[in-house]
Amino acid sequence: MAIEAPPAYFVHVPKTGGRTLGELLDRAYLPWQRVRLNPPNMARLSLASLSRFRFYHAMHQGRPLFELVGRPELLQFTMLRNPVERAVSQILYHQRMVRTAPHTFQPDYLARVRPILETDLSDLVDEDAFALACDRQVEPLGLRLDYRPLFKGGPDVASGRTLVHPYPLPPLMDATDRRAILANALLWLEEFHVVGITEQYERSLHLICDHLGIAMPGVIPLINANPARTSESSNYARRLPARLYDQLTALTADDQVLYREGLARFEAQWVRFEARPQRLYSFGPRLRMAVAETFPILRLAKKLRRRLRK
Repeated sequence: MAIEAPPAYFVHVPKTGGRTLGELLDRAYLPWQRVRLNPPNMARLSLASLSRFRFYHAMHQGRPLFELVGRPELLQFTMLRNPVERAVSQILYHQRMVRTAPHTFQPDYLARVRPILETDLSDLVDEDAFALACDRQVEPLGLRLDYRPLFKGGPDVASGRTLVHPYPLPPLMDATDRRAILANALLWLEEFHVVGITEQYERSLHLICDHLGIAMPGVIPLINANPARTSESSNYARRLPARLYDQLTALTADDQVLYREGLARFEAQWVRFEARPQRLYSFGPRLRMAVAETFPILRLAKKLRRRLRK
C-alpha cells in the first residue's frame, strides 16, 4: 500500500494513443508532480530542476532525455502499434495538420510531403513521402539526439528560433545507421516495466494501472484521434489495396521487428498479470480520480485553467 503512486516515465510514441494514456496517468499525480516534456515546456525548465517530478510524459522524445532526468529507478512505460496501422494514421494526421496549421511545418518539409497531403490513400505511390511516416516507432526509442539545447538557458531557447516541425537537434550517433537505431530501440524495450499495445489498449492500461496501484478509469476517452474515425474505419489495413499494404509493410521493416518484440513482451506481461493479485494500492490517486469521475465539473475547471495559461 502507498499514499501516492510511484514515480514513472512514459515514452509517448507518435500515433499510438499516447495522448489519451498521458491524460489518464496525469490524474494519478498532483499538478506540481507531473511534467509534459515537449519543447515549449522544456524551454521553461532548467536541467537542474528536471529530476524533481514524479511523472514524466515524454512527447516523442528518446532515450537521452530519460538519461538527462537521471532517475533510473522510475517505472517506464510505452505503447506500440501495428506499424502499417500507425503509418496510415500518421499520414492522415499530416493531412489534417497541414490543412489546419501549415505554419507549424518547415517549408522544405511541406514540399517534400506534398505528394501525400491531398491524395486519397488508395492513390498514394510516392515512397519518399511515405518514408516520412514510417519507422516512427523505432526512432523515438532508438535514435540518440541531444535534447539539452531545448532547455532553459540552452542555445535554441535563447535564439528565439521557432520550434516548427521537423525540428533539428544535434545527433549523438550516426542518424543514418538504421541497424544501430533498431538495436538501441530493442535494448531500451527490455527495460520497460510495461510495453503496451494499442490494439490491446484496455489490457495495456490494466497493466500500467496495476504497476501504479491506481484504478482503471470508468471511461477511456479518445484524445487527438482522427475525428472521422469510427469502429468500422479504425482498421486501416483492412481497407488498403494489397499493393499499398505491401508497400507500407516493406517501408516499416524496422518497426515490424520492434512491434513483434513488443507484442511478445506484452503477452508475457499479461500472463503474469493474470496469475497474481494486484501488487500495489495507491490511496491518494484513487481518491482524486474517484472524485474527478464523480464530479465532472472538476475536469471542466481543469480544462479552463489550461486555456487561461495558454
